[in-house]
Amino acid sequence: MAPSQLTLPLRPYHTSQAAPTSVPFILSVSPDTDLWLKPAPLNGPPGSLPLISKSQPTFYTPIRLATFNRASVTVSFFAEQLYDQAGAILLYPGDTSKWIKAGLEYVDEQAKRSVVVASGGDHGADWSVSPPLASAKDTDPTKGIVRSTVEFEREEGGRGTSLMIKIGGEVVREVTWVFAKGKEDAGEEEIWVGIYGARPAKGDIGDLKVQVEAWELDVDAGK
Repeated sequence: MAPSQLTLPLRPYHTSQAAPTSVPFILSVSPDTDLWLKPAPLNGPPGSLPLISKSQPTFYTPIRLATFNRASVTVSFFAEQLYDQAGAILLYPGDTSKWIKAGLEYVDEQAKRSVVVASGGDHGADWSVSPPLASAKDTDPTKGIVRSTVEFEREEGGRGTSLMIKIGGEVVREVTWVFAKGKEDAGEEEIWVGIYGARPAKGDIGDLKVQVEAWELDVDAGK
């Protein structure tokens, strides 16, 4: 695959790896990394704390929320450890309790379509998973490699309030609040859009190597 230069630069986050200037590239993901938020349990023991992890290796581009149209990433990796994952991510640097990630995640010995949404505050994150569609060719069982394209797209051609999430060409989630009135009107809220990977498993298990085969970010500079 011939290298393709990036039109918008990527920056590193939670990684010492140098930012790539072209695709494809390899994202190395250390063990004991994740992006997750789970509140403390109701009627839990005194002093119970929420479960928070914010260590996922990421490459991102900072943009204004109002300019976002679409992002697409194609990733592949050898899935072997529970919760191995990679895909697209949207972060809010002004509110680290709010974020969205989507991609493939290794659960129940299968690479499933996975979306996790944290809407801010102490509400925690909502996680949804579904098996890959066979027609989408997300997995190669002969090699143990999983592969898919993850897309974030603003609905109605860049005019709606929702972020539509596709994995393997199928819509798997609609997040209705991303472009809600009050955010777009200000137009200056910064978001980070990019590629991430995580390997929550601990121990001497080596890095997860994520092949980033393609990456596109479409913004409307006129907004």
